[in-house]
Amino acid sequence: MTIHEPSTDWTRFAAAEHTQAELPPLDENTRYLAAAAHLDRRYADDVVRELLVEDTRQVPLTPGLDTATVLTEVVAARTRRKFRDGALGLLTIAFVTTSLGGPGLAAWLTWAALLSIKPIWKSARWGRPGSGLVVFGKFLAVFWLLTVAALLPVIGELESTLQSSSSRYARGSSETNPLDFANLLPGWFGLDADVISGSSALLMLVILVADRVVVWRTVRRYFGRRARVPGAVERPSSDRLSLLCSPPRLRRALDRHRAGRVAESPDARVPLVVYRGRNPFVGAGTSVTPWSLALPLERLGDVASPAVEPLTTARFYEEVGKAVEELQRHAALSPDERLRDLRVEGMVFSPAEGLIDHVHEPVTKPYLGSVSQPPAHYLPTEEAERIYHRPREWARYYLCFQVETWNRELVLSAFLHAAVEESTLYIEWTPCVLPPIRQEFRAGDTMTADWWRPVWQGVLRWLKLPVTGPGRFWAALKVIRPLPHDGHTLNADRYGSARTLRELGAAEAARDYFQVVDAERYTKLLESRLVPAISKVLSDSGYSPASFERRVAAVTTNNVTIHGSNTGPMVFGGVVEGDVSGGTSAPAPRI
Repeated sequence: MTIHEPSTDWTRFAAAEHTQAELPPLDENTRYLAAAAHLDRRYADDVVRELLVEDTRQVPLTPGLDTATVLTEVVAARTRRKFRDGALGLLTIAFVTTSLGGPGLAAWLTWAALLSIKPIWKSARWGRPGSGLVVFGKFLAVFWLLTVAALLPVIGELESTLQSSSSRYARGSSETNPLDFANLLPGWFGLDADVISGSSALLMLVILVADRVVVWRTVRRYFGRRARVPGAVERPSSDRLSLLCSPPRLRRALDRHRAGRVAESPDARVPLVVYRGRNPFVGAGTSVTPWSLALPLERLGDVASPAVEPLTTARFYEEVGKAVEELQRHAALSPDERLRDLRVEGMVFSPAEGLIDHVHEPVTKPYLGSVSQPPAHYLPTEEAERIYHRPREWARYYLCFQVETWNRELVLSAFLHAAVEESTLYIEWTPCVLPPIRQEFRAGDTMTADWWRPVWQGVLRWLKLPVTGPGRFWAALKVIRPLPHDGHTLNADRYGSARTLRELGAAEAARDYFQVVDAERYTKLLESRLVPAISKVLSDSGYSPASFERRVAAVTTNNVTIHGSNTGPMVFGGVVEGDVSGGTSAPAPRI
């Protein structure tokens, strides 16, 4: 039996520090996702939540990406935002406290509300359920802000009237009027309200402008197009203040990802993927035209002949793997001969929920040695052979075929699973496409040297601060905590991965026509070797391939579309809508 072992690209990890001159240039995915950590707060928070807060979560397979570089920038960017938003929150409180009743606060609120109308309208996602209600709520908040701005002068007039009519605080009294809110807090420190108000506003402006300049300089200098040239740019310092001030738990998690996926023993060679949710193929993207077959085997003549090799699962995987691997010799079929780098390897997938359900059984020890540690990254060969021949309900072996194209931005992966018995052959085939990085994360390629642009962006953010201020202050206080657990509770979500760095930053679709047709090209090329290989192994084992060829022709040549989840059902010659638990079918139209 031959178990396909992982390629060296997926198991290599840094064992020693390198000087700046020895470091290779950054690839496209690493550049864009490192920049995304500074450009998009939500992306950075999603990465921290998925990869850094759970110390028992398995390090996922992420080919075509320098994971350590991206995670380092995520930690640095999130720490910078924490200090920035915390300082802005305190300064906002000081400004509002000392500006109640004054014209400055009313003008600021008015400008913030007016400048927020267009971004709210542009960011509306009308295709999603409830998007209209969300937009209505945001516009209602803007209206409320305008109302408050209009009432502030009235409050100021009322305060002046009450102050002048109070006989207790007559002229010459050294006490402070409790109704004079603008002077109450400064009176405690002996400072003038106007000084605190003006200083707070100026400091907030300086912080926001400086923050935008730092982001502009970091993205443009370290993760722009020049980062692809060897030795053209240096890497960001690993002892930056934003990293030194980051939480220790994030730094420890960062060290774990820098080590990468390390085999727990010399005999552990087959990659193990422990996933949570419904999609087992973590990191592969979205499935396209998956299909499955349960095929009764029809004997051809005398199968007892010594020349006929028995049909086994091991032989099936081996023959199919060799046939698809032949595409490496025909690299001219692919643009830039990307098929030369076609990878074929076996992998075992296990759901975290199923693994935890059987954690008390000895058979799970190769998968999860201790509930206080992450699952194993590689399975011993002996256990992989068991899954290879007889899959468990909570562990399945798949043969993976993967092609990285468009500078490793577009990835086509296909997963084959088979079960063989003397009268029946069962096959699953799931091609998956991982689209390129989102367009907004590519801003480093278009940033110019005009320094006034980040300055102007900082001014606009300062004008909109009354609208964004509450969210900023909440972000400064919010802590992304691990999922709740204790000695009597095992949460399966703490162990399984759902998305990789690439999937968190991937666009919803390919960027242009050529990428779309290339994804289809590689799928068809893989199937062009898969189908004849299966027919040949059936014939060599004394079985008729005719039934298989007829059944699979309905999949590969008919007009079949699948809408739904990664594990959607299969209907030949029709359209399937819905997920695996509730699909509907319609007959294919006649052409």
